Amino acid sequence: MLARRTLLYSLLCTSLGLMALATAGSSSNTAGNDWKIRGVTLLPATGQQAQVLEIKTQLSLVQLRRKAAEAGADAQILNEVLGSGQRGQLPGYDPRLKISEAEFRRYLVFDQALQPSGKMLRLSVQRDGNRLIFGDMGGTALLRGISIDLSSGEMRFPEGFSARPDYVYISALQAAQKDDPLGARSGYVWQVRGSNPTTQTALNGHFALMGFSNGTVLLSYSRNGIVRGTVAVGSLNLSYTREANAGRW
Repeated sequence: MLARRTLLYSLLCTSLGLMALATAGSSSNTAGNDWKIRGVTLLPATGQQAQVLEIKTQLSLVQLRRKAAEAGADAQILNEVLGSGQRGQLPGYDPRLKISEAEFRRYLVFDQALQPSGKMLRLSVQRDGNRLIFGDMGGTALLRGISIDLSSGEMRFPEGFSARPDYVYISALQAAQKDDPLGARSGYVWQVRGSNPTTQTALNGHFALMGFSNGTVLLSYSRNGIVRGTVAVGSLNLSYTREANAGRW
């Protein structure tokens, strides 16, 4: 990638990659009891209001600042030279940073990050027996027909494939070491892959529900697939807060 790290996120630089990074950390296959205790609390409520997130590219000076500081550059000079970058402009090379121009350019990093788009929507979800089913109300057509078993966490996709959840935990230290702007979080991911030559259907998808200490939940779904011989690609990233009085499914 052009002088940039794959973000939350290796992830999404495809959208699948960004979500993989958003969920890169300690993970384990999840037993049903574990999902019922922790996972169900992350699910959206009926009519849940959510904010649409966009993937945007932004300049990150973390590695450059660290490299120059290790080389002995004065903190005041660092702030002077890199100040333009913090204002959204591309900083120019200055030998007072005590690193070569080649190193300077190598550590100018452009990250992909999830940022609020300013758009809001309401999620369409309903319960059918022991499964929670997503609808397509308000611009969430990508989620239509996806269902989750409330007991085991098994997720089924309308293309005919299914996946089991993996629990993911990313500590504040792990996030800091990777310059991960999302910070500490924990939740569940579903990696689904399958193909059916008979129906000309295939799916490579990444679904994530990640919770943060402030009560915010990140719902991400990114897919590359083929439906009846037609390529179908899309991604959706939403942020919402699960109200304490919303109850459990």
